[in-house]
Amino acid sequence: MPSRPSVSQFFAIRAQWLVWLCALGGLTAPLSRALPTNHVPWLQWLVELAAHWQWVYATAGAAAMGLVAWMLRRRAAWWLAVPALVVAGSFVWQPATLPPAAEPDIANAKVLKVGTANLNLDTTDFTPLRQWLASADAPDVVFLQEFTELAQRALVDDAAIAARYPHRLAVPQPDPFGLAILSRHPLADARALQPRTDYDTLRLHATLLWQGQPVHLSALRPMPPLNSAYAQARDQALVDEALRLSQSGGLGVMAGDLNTTPWARGLWGAEQAQMRRAGPGVPTWPSAWGWLSVLPLDHVLASPGWQLVEAHTGPDLGSDHRPMVVRLVAQ
Repeated sequence: MPSRPSVSQFFAIRAQWLVWLCALGGLTAPLSRALPTNHVPWLQWLVELAAHWQWVYATAGAAAMGLVAWMLRRRAAWWLAVPALVVAGSFVWQPATLPPAAEPDIANAKVLKVGTANLNLDTTDFTPLRQWLASADAPDVVFLQEFTELAQRALVDDAAIAARYPHRLAVPQPDPFGLAILSRHPLADARALQPRTDYDTLRLHATLLWQGQPVHLSALRPMPPLNSAYAQARDQALVDEALRLSQSGGLGVMAGDLNTTPWARGLWGAEQAQMRRAGPGVPTWPSAWGWLSVLPLDHVLASPGWQLVEAHTGPDLGSDHRPMVVRLVAQ
């Protein structure tokens, strides 16, 4: 009569399965970028949805590998190197980021602090937002998404914030696609581009007059990838805006809740248009309990003329997203 497996064997077997499942999840990232969008688009879309969760695969995979290695400590566990390389390789294979600024140059450099925040359509209390914008840590220019009439009134009624950000381009909407740009520095050529198709969303363009030089801005929140058509429209919007900024010459910044992660196709298209991520893929959604996030959906992309001083998440604004804040210095 065969003997029953021990408790340790029970968990070891399931941990090994979890290791390989995480490796399979990791492979969805490069696979989603390799699959052609014009052939079986629904398959590419499904694979990409799985590719967004690389933080989960890396965390769960590392825990499972550690458990297996501990339980099999008396036997060879060399095979763990294969899934470990797959998970780690898929996780770190991301679009290029801005080069870090050299520390000796930062003190004398002119630094632009940029922030982006999705306010959440259902938010009614904007006290945390006002406190952040009135604080000493507030960015020089702020990109806001899911910007509503209620948010507009909350900021307009605050005299301190109105004085701090005298230059604005705001288009509040009752849907999740209202946008605003708040700036301490003058804005020129400010305009709102209304959606051209059912798959398109509002975009804001402006030129920031900063330190005697223009900085071309692009604010957007593309459609979330609810289906393959929305996902393709999102990726095309990112490429279009990246191309516009790169072709305008000089310095450029685009930011927002881009509804994509560094492992999917969209940000790779922006990289080909010479836009670089400002900082690593820091998780910003969901903002569970004000600190736990899984997916890096909120991004600041900048032209190659910038260097990165630092990047970090901002305070809890009562939204389901955490703000993303970066400090940039012109080369």
